[in-house]
Amino acid sequence: MISYIKSTCCGCGACAFVCPKGAISMQPDEDGFVYPQVDEAKCVHCGLCEKVCAYRNQTPPLSLKEVYAAVSGDTDVRESASGGLFASFAQAVLADGGAVYGCAMEYENGKLWPRHICITEQQDLIRLKGSKYVQSDLGDSYRDIQRRLTDGKTVLFSGTPCQVAGLKGFLRKDYANLFTVDIVCHGVPSVKLFQDYIEFEEKKRGAKITSFHFRDKSQGWKLYGSMTLDNGRTVYFEPEESSYYQMFLNSYTYRENCYTCPYASDHRPGDITIGDYWCIELVHPELLAENSGPLDHEKGVSCMIVNNDHGQALLGTYGGGILRWPSTYEKASKYNHQLIGPSQLKPERETVLSLSRENYEKVEAWYRRRLIPIRINRAVRAMIPRSIKDIVKAALGRK
Repeated sequence: MISYIKSTCCGCGACAFVCPKGAISMQPDEDGFVYPQVDEAKCVHCGLCEKVCAYRNQTPPLSLKEVYAAVSGDTDVRESASGGLFASFAQAVLADGGAVYGCAMEYENGKLWPRHICITEQQDLIRLKGSKYVQSDLGDSYRDIQRRLTDGKTVLFSGTPCQVAGLKGFLRKDYANLFTVDIVCHGVPSVKLFQDYIEFEEKKRGAKITSFHFRDKSQGWKLYGSMTLDNGRTVYFEPEESSYYQMFLNSYTYRENCYTCPYASDHRPGDITIGDYWCIELVHPELLAENSGPLDHEKGVSCMIVNNDHGQALLGTYGGGILRWPSTYEKASKYNHQLIGPSQLKPERETVLSLSRENYEKVEAWYRRRLIPIRINRAVRAMIPRSIKDIVKAALGRK
């Protein structure tokens, strides 16, 4: 029978999916993070739940094969968070009759729900594009994927590294027709905190929020967000204007295990890893259009890490639309610290979560008191010449 401590449970649900007696369910704690709960009356002590826990049963790290700076050449990168790689892979898999699983932000019963869904049609791909900085509900996706794989269907699954590891742990065998892509992940807040924030914003604006985008690239490849209201208005904002967004960036709101995540390293469970290629202008200036190179980094550039032979097969079979240039893990990770180590646990986390247990208004009030120094810091940074910023980044790395 599975037991857990919060620092070693990622909430992937593999244990619940595999239980032959339905004795395990994933239940939220007081902060909205889900953990396995066991009905001892149903448990037969078969041990399957322990065996499939990939998060605690770590396998040796795979040797890295290839690292690239990359962009999609066959999809609109403005609709994606960075270089559009997942969309390009997904488009090719769908064209081949396969199924694609990823996180969508669904508006249902007046609320926004981040959940993994399956798509089989090209027109639905837009639902999976873009970043969602909140833990998604996997639903019954692991079992559904297993059924499709057994039927011989090609499946592409994208998620956080722990979700990919959870899927592989649940399946307990390799499938030639399964391809996995993990994202470079900072950590995940709970659905409860996200929905509490959305409800607060709705009350403030006097309208329902029907869609929310953490990375709206209509303003360029920056950390800008947008929300669409049911009155037709779209509101654009910078991170510090959104308490939820800025606290995410500050690592205040993740589930406990994110701060010791074993996958924030070169131990990647996905066949391919994708993420933003932060500060590519410093490590690959020769690739930028301003230096007569092929890339416009204002539109977004991805780092792509091919982790194993199956990743090479994914790239070879379904990566025809991806444009790529060789890089190294050292360069890709220099300004992307989640490829080196997990996010730092900060004392503000307990403050935020404690306040959120009362109501989000108290979280907002606490955040607003801290906003003045944030804005002052931003104004000071804006006055620093770009050349000096580049020197500081090169010396210290992206913070």
